[in-house]
Amino acid sequence: MKRFLSPSKKETLLIALMYFLFGLVLCVFSGSILTATIRMLGIFACVFGGYELFTYFSAKDQAIGLSAMVVGIPALVFGFLLAVNPNLLLNMFPILAGIFILIQSLSQLQKAFIFKRSGIASWGMDFAVALVMLVAAVFLMFRPSSVIDMIMTITGWVLIVESVILVFQAFNKHNDIIDL
Repeated sequence: MKRFLSPSKKETLLIALMYFLFGLVLCVFSGSILTATIRMLGIFACVFGGYELFTYFSAKDQAIGLSAMVVGIPALVFGFLLAVNPNLLLNMFPILAGIFILIQSLSQLQKAFIFKRSGIASWGMDFAVALVMLVAAVFLMFRPSSVIDMIMTITGWVLIVESVILVFQAFNKHNDIIDL
């Protein structure tokens, strides 16, 4: 049971090496990895949509429904958009998050002003939090690609730090092993 709960030193070092390499790749190629992945997804969607349309138009004697065309056309169009401009999808998520945070921050600002008019002393903290949220929302909406790159870089650094922790744990002679 000890072996089941505690990986060997070799396994731990292998996992640490994989974390380190993936972290390094994320730090160095932060934006291009996602762009390439989405471009590949777009190419796959184009091929799938083309196949569906080919299936629909090449059916001669078979009674085929409209489902192949209904699926094929959007897949082809969506795939083409992703293959040509993958940043369209990448930038959509931070912009949508920015819009959501903007709405929340405006609501928080309104609440802070209501607290101020009511004489509640904590209105200043609510106002400060709302302003920070407002700045974050504007940054998300107007610099979405920077946000994506920053998230990828932070993820890479977290993986690198985790790999260093795993190396130290692998060489630690006093590992606590749970004996069941």
